[in-house]
Amino acid sequence: MQIRLAIVGLFCLFLVSSCTKNEDVALIRLDQQLFSAKSPDSVRALLNRNQAVSQLYFNANGAGNDTALIHDLTNRVNNPALNELNNQIQAEYGDMADLKKQLAEAFTNIKKDFPDFKAPKVATIVTGFLGPDLVVTDSLVVIGIDYFAGPKAKYRPPGQEFPQYILRRYQKEYIVPAIVFAISDKYNATNRADQTMLADMVYYGKGYVFTKAMLPEVADSLVIGYSDKQLTETFNAQDVVWAHFIDNQLLYQTSPAIKQRYLNERPFTAEIGQACPGAIGRWVGWRIVGRYHEEHSGVSVPDLMRNADARQIFEQSGYKGQKE
Repeated sequence: MQIRLAIVGLFCLFLVSSCTKNEDVALIRLDQQLFSAKSPDSVRALLNRNQAVSQLYFNANGAGNDTALIHDLTNRVNNPALNELNNQIQAEYGDMADLKKQLAEAFTNIKKDFPDFKAPKVATIVTGFLGPDLVVTDSLVVIGIDYFAGPKAKYRPPGQEFPQYILRRYQKEYIVPAIVFAISDKYNATNRADQTMLADMVYYGKGYVFTKAMLPEVADSLVIGYSDKQLTETFNAQDVVWAHFIDNQLLYQTSPAIKQRYLNERPFTAEIGQACPGAIGRWVGWRIVGRYHEEHSGVSVPDLMRNADARQIFEQSGYKGQKE
């Protein structure tokens, strides 16, 4: 009887697992639609059909009546150089099957842990950097894929805000981890009264743990944006990094200027050394939260994300700069 029950149980488990399917990803190829709209009337019609994208990406209410935006977009989609860039992007991304597959995996895993999650619509667009690189809301994600065309693209994002250490991450494999990290914010409970460096570090650490849980096959380098070399060297030198944080009493520092030095994007953390990557506080936060999660196997990802007590997570992690 016990054997029969076990077989029945396994059969039921098989039925459940076989019926599990990935979340559907509604992908809107506005990049292709826009470059097929060569006239002002066609561009206006496109904006009117996609009001939510127009408002979110171009910050334009009633975008179909925004004559300046319509004029600008019309000029851009008729620009030979921008068309060359778009052709490169279309060749690089193809039918977006890889992107859709990875998004479906992530959305499915999020739904398992957070049943209230509803997969947002996803739109891709190319405008010649007219809008931002990525915008994520509960209901809509807009990806400016011209930003993520890669190092061989005819044009890269311009301006001083895109130095090489940031441009390196503007490749298609970074897109989905960035989206998932942005989604994690919705579930990442924080104590707003806690303005310490540690609270910010733990916030980032929880977001990275969430991202890895939803995309378990994705490399750590794609989650945090460090190169493989930076990850290896930082891991091996984490006792030095940790000693710097302790010796300078940084964990409970509340000065915004000081926190920025360790949490913001920089080519390197000069206070520690040129070999130390920027935003090193985020990486240390990931080590703290990752160790806490490993040491407390009964704590699920939803439990972790609901815990707003950064100090408790730190103290119970036992992290003191050790590699193990």
